[in-house]
Amino acid sequence: MRVFSDRLVDQVDNDLISKTVIPDLVKEYFKDVEEYTLKDPCIFGDYSMADPTNDEAEDPRLYEDLGEIAFIKTKLDKMLDDYGFDNKPMSLVLFADALMHVTKIHRIIRFPKGCGLLVGFGGSGKQSLTKLATFTACYDVFTINLIRGYKESDFRLDLQTLYKTVLIKP
Repeated sequence: MRVFSDRLVDQVDNDLISKTVIPDLVKEYFKDVEEYTLKDPCIFGDYSMADPTNDEAEDPRLYEDLGEIAFIKTKLDKMLDDYGFDNKPMSLVLFADALMHVTKIHRIIRFPKGCGLLVGFGGSGKQSLTKLATFTACYDVFTINLIRGYKESDFRLDLQTLYKTVLIKP
């Protein structure tokens, strides 16, 4: 339900689908799993067995129910600590909404040709949550640093660097 509701435009549509349409369909056709299916939050992802610190670890990409918020928080807190060993440590407070956003960003970047536009106030954590989701997916972040006098030729050089990097690791 989350993957579908991520694409809805406003809260009215989201409420209609998540509180009326889907529960009615589940109650009608899937009575034996109704309680499990309609639990809130129902969060799916493929990072429960991820270990970005182990380069030789197998990546099963097992898309599954991540369970309770407490499990997700424990997993992402560990990932955040691991991120701080090789990169500049981030002091993030991973509350429920932040956990949901990391899971959404992770899901987006793991899709082939996945892309998303993060919109929000400056300092709301978009960049930090993206770095955590990217680390969790075992990807690298490439950032273009805009400076005074940045021109199209500089942009082209940055793109060349990015494409060379992507050939080595996503």
